[in-house]
Amino acid sequence: MGVPSAGLLQAAGWSLLTLAGFAASLSLIEAGGSVGYQHYLPLAELSSRPVGVAVLLLQFGAILVGGRRALLPMLAGLRSWLPGWRIPALAVLVFFSGAVLNRDLTRYGLELVTSSVCQVLSLATTALAVRALPHQSLEWLRIRFNGLLGTDDGHGRLGNRLPVSVVVLALLVILVCACLSLAVYGGHPHIADEVAYLFQAKTFATGRITLPNPEVPAAFELFLIESGAHGWFSPMPPGFAAALTPGVWLGVPWLVNPVLTGINVVLTSLVLQSLYGARVSRLATLLFAVSPWNLFLGMSFMPHAFTLCCALAATLGVIVSRRTGLQRWAWLAGLALGMVANIRQLDAIVMAAALGLWAIGVGGHRLRWPSVVGLIVGSMITAAPQLAFNQFFTGKIGTFPIMSYFDRVFGVGSNAYGFGANRGMGWALDPNPGHGPVDGVINAALNVAATQVELLGWSVGSLLLVYAFILRARLQQADRLMLGMIGIVALGYFFNWFAGGPDFGARYWYLMSVPLLALTARSVLSFAETDFAAVPHAQRRGGFETRLLSGIVVWVAGALLLFIPWRSFDKYWHYRGVRGDVAALASRGRFAQGLVLVAGREFPDYASAAMYNSLDFTSSAPIYAHRRSAASDSAIVLAYPDRVVWLLDGPSVSGSEFIVRAGPLSTAEALQRVAVPAAVP
Repeated sequence: MGVPSAGLLQAAGWSLLTLAGFAASLSLIEAGGSVGYQHYLPLAELSSRPVGVAVLLLQFGAILVGGRRALLPMLAGLRSWLPGWRIPALAVLVFFSGAVLNRDLTRYGLELVTSSVCQVLSLATTALAVRALPHQSLEWLRIRFNGLLGTDDGHGRLGNRLPVSVVVLALLVILVCACLSLAVYGGHPHIADEVAYLFQAKTFATGRITLPNPEVPAAFELFLIESGAHGWFSPMPPGFAAALTPGVWLGVPWLVNPVLTGINVVLTSLVLQSLYGARVSRLATLLFAVSPWNLFLGMSFMPHAFTLCCALAATLGVIVSRRTGLQRWAWLAGLALGMVANIRQLDAIVMAAALGLWAIGVGGHRLRWPSVVGLIVGSMITAAPQLAFNQFFTGKIGTFPIMSYFDRVFGVGSNAYGFGANRGMGWALDPNPGHGPVDGVINAALNVAATQVELLGWSVGSLLLVYAFILRARLQQADRLMLGMIGIVALGYFFNWFAGGPDFGARYWYLMSVPLLALTARSVLSFAETDFAAVPHAQRRGGFETRLLSGIVVWVAGALLLFIPWRSFDKYWHYRGVRGDVAALASRGRFAQGLVLVAGREFPDYASAAMYNSLDFTSSAPIYAHRRSAASDSAIVLAYPDRVVWLLDGPSVSGSEFIVRAGPLSTAEALQRVAVPAAVP
């Protein structure tokens, strides 16, 4: 084996320094497992992270000493790709995307500076790494990249068979998401929405849409789950719970989203292959497969993976119908589009607007009128269950149970769409009372900052190449379609009072993920169209593309080796205080045939236990109820006199984890113990 060349050693050294600098920048961020956006530490507190600061200073010093002159010709090449005002515009866009908006404007400004410094340092050391690559290594990499990405000789056409590489990639994504779901997320929900979806799926698994009201309903009360005249049910839209139901039957509801995420890899490849050809499709699909945004949503119990799955299937149906003229594909597209209405209604409106405009000829050839009819009627067929759901629970097909629920709990119009002084639920994440244009801008800024971080998890920011490509303004028709989709999503949610919060990135904007990654891939591969002959070591056509792809390998390595593990255990391990201790205690057989009374807050303490209720209270499985008052506790004990009773303190009471306070107790013993109200934190 030969000795590595000096250039290859330099490239490795700069790459390692890039990764070290990224790790250092992550150490300066406060994220944590509570509900809140991430923020950089204030300058006064940077001394508490001396190692991180020292590494960044080392990175800066190395650039000054060993790389300052080498960067100048590369900057000249970049100017030929983004001439005139475009580089300053790119700098402004990246700067203002770098940190989450803060009410403390001074701190916000300092965070923007800190973020920009970290990203510039990372970009500089990456540039020095790829510049140092010797010609032999570049040629070897070029061959490997071409083998991975293929050629565009089948541009815009769907092949007769799916490439094996895409299937393998999808299976790997399923495996990674499943591992994250079990090892990081604990295989159980952490957010109130997720708890409600799982409850609803368990209800559907019994063959019903509502259950008999439990004894002492107050003891089982949870956000987004209610009892009353219709029984015990969740008012959430039923589409995602229906997808979770097979997982409930098989005892693996945590596996549903990983499987859907793998399917999305395949659908992404098919859609982008038809629009762009092999190279863009393969690169964008690879980026989608390693996207932290995608992988973390894939480990969750949130509905966004299923929404994207249906949206991609609908898009693919319209594409094939347009190409072949076959009406059945338009009908299939309509059926998939209608399914979105059962999952997330605003996303359904967004997709209907995008596909509707495309179908009638905006951005491409118009579908034949029979196909347009098929698209419309097909969507009406699969949207019908939501309308029946509405009719059953509210008496009106146009009134959604979830909206009625919010009207009752938070006030009429609190969750309504559009501007209004009564919008909002008083949550700390809501920028201002009500909702107006200023709030829409703030929400958009929050989502841009979250997307910059979560989309790819890159040390240079996830949107850098998207911004650069848009500023270059050499767009194909498919690029304009991607930008149109991004714009429709942003516009649709501009009028929504809530940005989506910090859970799983800008999750309300998740339909943007594939278009953004497609534009990222286009940005990378468009370097092949540029003449960089004046730039040293880039005389060959595609030389700069190979170097940029090599840099992306470094950034992806940073995301996989640093960002995803950091985000996993800094944020999503015991996220929002929800723990799996109850399942661990129950697995030892301690609570069999028992009534477990949980002391602590409704969320996360009781929610951590309630998600394990079997909902069949006649079985031997434990029943988990919430201690709310002496009267309620006594009533629930008396309601199940044949069960032994356990008293369980949640983490907000114990200060650490779930602790068995007493048990097993007889009914008489339990009544004596619950006569004294439980501690309420």
